[in-house]
Amino acid sequence: MSTLWPRGLGPRSVFSATSTALWLAVAFCGSCASAPPRVAPVIAPPIGVTAESILSEPTIDPLVELEALRKSDSTAAMLRRSFLELRLGHYEAAIDTAAEVVYGNAKPTANEEAFARYLRAEAFDQLGKQDRAQQDRERARVLAMDSELQRRLGAVPKTSHVDPTPVSAPSPDVQALQVMPRSAWSPRPPDRNHLEAMGTPKRLTVHHSAMYFRDTKQTACAAQVARIQKDHMENRGYGDIGYHFLIDPSGRIWEGREMRWQGAHCGDTNNIQNIGVCVLGNFLRGREGQGPTAAQVESLQRLVVSLMNRYRFGPDSIRCHSDFKATECPGPLMEPVVAQLVRTLQQQAGGRIAAAAAAGH
Repeated sequence: MSTLWPRGLGPRSVFSATSTALWLAVAFCGSCASAPPRVAPVIAPPIGVTAESILSEPTIDPLVELEALRKSDSTAAMLRRSFLELRLGHYEAAIDTAAEVVYGNAKPTANEEAFARYLRAEAFDQLGKQDRAQQDRERARVLAMDSELQRRLGAVPKTSHVDPTPVSAPSPDVQALQVMPRSAWSPRPPDRNHLEAMGTPKRLTVHHSAMYFRDTKQTACAAQVARIQKDHMENRGYGDIGYHFLIDPSGRIWEGREMRWQGAHCGDTNNIQNIGVCVLGNFLRGREGQGPTAAQVESLQRLVVSLMNRYRFGPDSIRCHSDFKATECPGPLMEPVVAQLVRTLQQQAGGRIAAAAAAGH
């Protein structure tokens, strides 16, 4: 049986043609291997919320990074997006993105909100809206925990706001804090039939007045305290204003109910030996809410430390109203401030204990 070849081609010609085809194929594939197609860089959203991860300058085209970050809805990704939008001059977009963190469905941590407020303030500055920028920057200073963010905000570390006097030291007089006396707000006489003796305080609870209030004039603040007393006595049946101390937006501390009487601020037995401190303002989120001023936070810290020293209870005894019942009081914009104060005081107490133990050795 003979092999049939195409006319004009013998076995050697076919072999030669096949070899040529194989050589061309190898050469073509080799050129492909030497010049692989370009692959777009993989851009992962930041994992944590720190100055290094959020505020570092972009190492690639910021527009490329920005587009990649839009695929993630994590808080860190949104904060990074806001920063990139700020760098690109998209100031309105930067404000809107940061607002998603502050006012979105997911409640941000104090650290996350601090970065969002800082970014909003920077964008508002660029738009010439200095008043709005100042409000956000002030709030960021209150919440900032990251040391680099504190530096950019010009914020003093929170530990320096707290009275350095050891908790175990002799108690200073609360009047040293220049507490405004009851007479300064012209209270109505208390109804002693509805008052109970306080005893020695063992704890302290922070509240907010739940009414938007920004006025710093002394007369306006006095009127606000009197208004709270009127509501407590006429509408709630209390024997006097329910709180022992109140702090206005300028940082003034006002004497409320006398300390010899048990307060009316936490409900039933929760009031026993419990000092009530109300920070004037509505510290909820949204358009009707506000953040505490830096002066209020500083006065709260000093008042708390002074009362701890005077009555000798520790930082674990500092609570929020929401620790006792299902309420938003003192508000999600105040709760992180109280939590930070407690952590700071606990760290200070731990440091003193360690130092005392080392000295004992």
